[in-house]
Amino acid sequence: MPAISLDLRNRILAALAQDSSSLRVAERFNVSASFVRKLRLQVRRTGSATARPHPGRARLVKGAVEERLQKLLDEKPDATLLELAEALRKRTRVSVSETTMWRTLRRMGLTRKKRSSTRASSSDRM
Repeated sequence: MPAISLDLRNRILAALAQDSSSLRVAERFNVSASFVRKLRLQVRRTGSATARPHPGRARLVKGAVEERLQKLLDEKPDATLLELAEALRKRTRVSVSETTMWRTLRRMGLTRKKRSSTRASSSDRM
């Protein structure tokens, strides 16, 4: 969800100067009352109404590294997540965990299912 624009934030603050009720201001601008209260608190603390950056880290696998991963998948379509992570580390020096590899493949629209040509298990279901 994109951040609320600075213009709208400033209009909300101007409305708060006229009417101290965060509920009425929120209803007027079609935002949540908690946003209005948090905005007021942010301005008190920092003096700025600009949106704060989203938490989290930047992606490790993107751009050229993602293209290398796609080539790895073409070469070794049956590789496990750990095998892919190790091969990617060797080729690009980008070290990722098994979970990060899984999320990256999911974002790329790929799944890690077994080949359909693999023999079925010898045990039967009951």
